[in-house]
Amino acid sequence: MRNYQKWTLWLIAALLVFRVAALLISPLGLHGDEAQYWAWSKDLDWGYFTKPPLIAWTIWVTTSIFGDAEWAVRLSSPVLHSITGFVIFRTARLAFDAKTGFWAAAIYLLMPALWLSSGIVSTDVPLLLCWALAMNAWLHLREKASWQRAIQLGVAVGFGLLAKYAMLFFLPALGLAFLFDKPSRKGLNSLKGCVAGLIAFLIFLPNILWNIAHDFATVTHTAENANMRGGIPFHPSELGTFWVDQLAVFGPVTFVLYILALIAALRKKLETPALWIALFGLSPLLIISLQALMSRANANWAVTTYVAGSILTAHYAVKFWPRIKKWIVGGVGFQSALCLVLALIMMTPSLTDAAGLTNSVKRLRQWPETVKVIETIYAQGHEGRAYATLAIDKRIIFYDLKYYGLADKVPMKMWMHEAAPANHAELTYPLPAQEGPIMIINYYDHYEDELREDFARLDRLPDIDIDLGGEKRRVLRVWAGYDYTPTTGRKDQD
Repeated sequence: MRNYQKWTLWLIAALLVFRVAALLISPLGLHGDEAQYWAWSKDLDWGYFTKPPLIAWTIWVTTSIFGDAEWAVRLSSPVLHSITGFVIFRTARLAFDAKTGFWAAAIYLLMPALWLSSGIVSTDVPLLLCWALAMNAWLHLREKASWQRAIQLGVAVGFGLLAKYAMLFFLPALGLAFLFDKPSRKGLNSLKGCVAGLIAFLIFLPNILWNIAHDFATVTHTAENANMRGGIPFHPSELGTFWVDQLAVFGPVTFVLYILALIAALRKKLETPALWIALFGLSPLLIISLQALMSRANANWAVTTYVAGSILTAHYAVKFWPRIKKWIVGGVGFQSALCLVLALIMMTPSLTDAAGLTNSVKRLRQWPETVKVIETIYAQGHEGRAYATLAIDKRIIFYDLKYYGLADKVPMKMWMHEAAPANHAELTYPLPAQEGPIMIINYYDHYEDELREDFARLDRLPDIDIDLGGEKRRVLRVWAGYDYTPTTGRKDQD
């Protein structure tokens, strides 16, 4: 008899070793979003302008132990994904059998999005772990209600909401299971279920209070991301793009098998728990599909569908193994080999450039060199006067420069295009009114008119031009500005 748990642990260990080693030798710097999360980890709070706080707490743990190197900032990703993979194994084994558990973990850990996600730090990583733990708790409660699993469910949902508000997509699926699945209703319709809900609410409550104290900054930002303020138009092309993107997220073969598994589950062609597990895959997939149809949706916005998706696809493959075996083995094997080759290419800059992939990594290159050039220009001052501060017009550039040490030598602020802050950098580092001179790093090429509105005098200086390799360059405009007055409502004047 095969020991599928041992196989799963060996797979998890091998992938974890490779992915941590890749982080250690990677030449790629932090993306601006990663640098922003790192900056948050130096100022722990219950919320931030664009995200709940769990990503900052996670980075604080790894960097407190290992320091602030790029690999340490990203270390939580391969570690948490490994834990998620094991939770998925245990959940699939509970619902079906150990063979299904092994293939569910393998499908999850080897899907293309996981290869990318394991090399960066993002809010999706802790969210996926919380989603998997919540599903595991629900299935246990469905089998036999216990205080241990009720607490697990409450903690998982609560911390999932602190990871990303997309954890809310879990609740419609749980609600439908409660209404129409008698074992789920029996497990949840009790004091234990009420306590699970109370625990989730109490864990999430500090973030609610933070939002109240900050004019619902994160909630407002999340709503604006939906981009539906101008009505509800329909964009079939955006929906089509989103669904095509899922082939790259989950893998082309596995995504097709997932859709077939969903259909089979809804038609009750699979074992009993499959129908209810399908709900936890359909909830985020359908909600984000609707979002794509009405506006737009990034490829990763429905990533939680693939926790249930991995389990359901594995069950479908195992149930119809003679017919599906070559597809699941070949599909997972091919995409894994391709992702492995791409990972090795990305670890070698010359190979990245030769393969024509420079555009994919240009935002991760040459930040220390950029900092040195800016520091040199700032030290020269303007017309014999020292600069009072440095102002930047783009959030991710602000945070990359901050991570790579410029803020330790130069006072950095955010010039605000609009009267109200649009991100956490503008909220916490707004450029105040002052005489100057102010050195301005200008990324957006259509902001000159607005800059001239805010500064009584604005002198153009030579551009910063950084060679990023592969015929890509980082060009930043430089200005010296005097007598700065922040805008009081430019958005209304447009």
